[in-house]
This record gives sequence, structure tokens and C-alpha cells, in this order.
Amino acid sequence: MSGKIKIRDFFDGSIVTQDKILRHWPYVIFLVSLAILLIANNYVSEKIIRETNVINRELKELQTEHLATLSECLRKSQQTEVAKKLDLIGVKESVVPPKRIIIKK
Repeated sequence: MSGKIKIRDFFDGSIVTQDKILRHWPYVIFLVSLAILLIANNYVSEKIIRETNVINRELKELQTEHLATLSECLRKSQQTEVAKKLDLIGVKESVVPPKRIIIKK
């Protein structure tokens, strides 16, 4: 065989059995395995990014719900709101200020 690689050798597969090409098989296998690892890493990182985006959206919704619940709780715990609720069941707000009890020994 001559030193030149011909197109016919490429198509009939005899190029793979030549000594020049056989020497480079370990390097080719290394490059292919490296490419597979890079593709797998890309898929894993994209999956993590998608999951992060979903969690961020859920976090924003939960923060909004938390703020709404907190403001409702603060509104319901105001003195006027508590007095209105107690007035419905018959409990009146005291108008007399509390007195201090002093114990003498």
C-alpha cells in the first residue's frame, strides 16, 4: 500500500486496519469517552438548572403567600379587631384602668 490515504479506502473500511491509523486508536477512544462525559455533564447541569428555576418560582409564590398571611394575622390581632370579635360573644372591653396590688409583709 502507498503512503496516501484514498477515498476508496475510507469507504470500504480498509483505512481502519492500516498501521498509521491503528496507532491512534487509544487516543481516539480517549477523545470519544471525553466527549461522552462532556455531553453527560451538560445534560446533568441543564437538569439542575431546570430544577432550580422550578424551586425559585415556588419560593416566590410561598413568599407572597407568607406576606399575605402575615398581614392578615397582624390585622386580626389589632386591639379594635379583637374588641369587635369579643363584642359579638358578649365580652365588653374594660374602661377602668388596672390597679396595682401591693402586698405588705
